[in-house]
Amino acid sequence: CRQTTSNRVRSVEQPVPSGANRIVTASHDDDIRHQLELETGQIDGSWRPRLGSVLLSLATVLFFFSAIIDPARLDIPHAGAYGLLAALILAVFAVLLLRQPGEARDLAWRAQIPGLRFDSVVLYTRSSCHLCHQARETLLMHVEYLSDISEVDIDGDPQLVQRYGESVPVVVIDGRERFRGQVDVLLLRRLIDATSPRGGTA
Repeated sequence: CRQTTSNRVRSVEQPVPSGANRIVTASHDDDIRHQLELETGQIDGSWRPRLGSVLLSLATVLFFFSAIIDPARLDIPHAGAYGLLAALILAVFAVLLLRQPGEARDLAWRAQIPGLRFDSVVLYTRSSCHLCHQARETLLMHVEYLSDISEVDIDGDPQLVQRYGESVPVVVIDGRERFRGQVDVLLLRRLIDATSPRGGTA
């Protein structure tokens, strides 16, 4: 192993965390979120990110369509301008829906009971992965509640590439996939609060 800039995150050449051979995988990203909500409580408005993603996709398509359209073909005055305006409105609504809840944006958040949780936290990443950097920063924001974080580059292991592929970042906590694609701050905090500190001490 080689230490990174943080003494709580270590990069490992081979995935050797506790329970690594007994990783509980989920068939779909929604399965992971659903299981977390079953354990920690359902999040109101969980439909918002999905709708936001749909609106953002529609806004992108409408923008490019309006930019290349020939208004004369539609026989609608200012069709291109109206299309661009509609794309802008859709994009604004998408951004509002994709924003994290206020609870997740609270930088002063503290767990109800202090102390380290979990026996192992493994972050699976690969090079040139922007979301992986975000996942690392999110975990480091809560490092006072997490055990040492092992970071594994899946590109060094063909089996991990086959298992996770384009799903990184993937966070496995105590042998269970907890996050895939991104780390939901609100769900991470709820998981921390729902888990007793190691040793059962406050």
